[in-house]
Amino acid sequence: MPHRHRDAAPEALPLREELDALAHRYHQLRNEHDEQMHEVRERFERVLEEWVHEPALRNAWLGYLKNRTAEPEGPPAIVPLAFKGAHETSGSIAEVRGRDDDAQVWVDGTLAERVVAQKDLMQEVSPAIFRADGMEFVEVFDASPEALAALDAYRRDGGEPPWEYASELLADGLIDVHFELTPRGRRALAR
Repeated sequence: MPHRHRDAAPEALPLREELDALAHRYHQLRNEHDEQMHEVRERFERVLEEWVHEPALRNAWLGYLKNRTAEPEGPPAIVPLAFKGAHETSGSIAEVRGRDDDAQVWVDGTLAERVVAQKDLMQEVSPAIFRADGMEFVEVFDASPEALAALDAYRRDGGEPPWEYASELLADGLIDVHFELTPRGRRALAR
């Protein structure tokens, strides 16, 4: 007996549903992307406002962001402050600046030596002691009590970083450019 084929209509493929789902996902990703770009733009403008005080340089950075113009020359790169201390009797000031594997020790504004200071400066016990130029320096901090209190509250409670103190906290080496505490910042809050 010959085999009979049914003339069955092909099943309707869920083409419309798949297209609708893909379009929905596309719109969802685009909205997320737009939100992320808006957040990055807001942060960029906030950083510009806080850190770049020259209008021409600020406009150059906005042009770089919006139109992909040449990257502006300034502001100068930050040389992080890892330690600042005072000698108890002479009043001399020592600063250790730079990265962990290439730090410069400055005593009273004069370069005294280059050191690999990662191990010495990672401690979180306050006050830190640093020895240089035959002297012992006890760590001091320049940030205002208000800035330290705002930083401590941000660290404990989260929320928005205390941007109004960003320049002061960064200059004193307590935070990095991402508002993360440095070992020096942890020592300052441990006092």
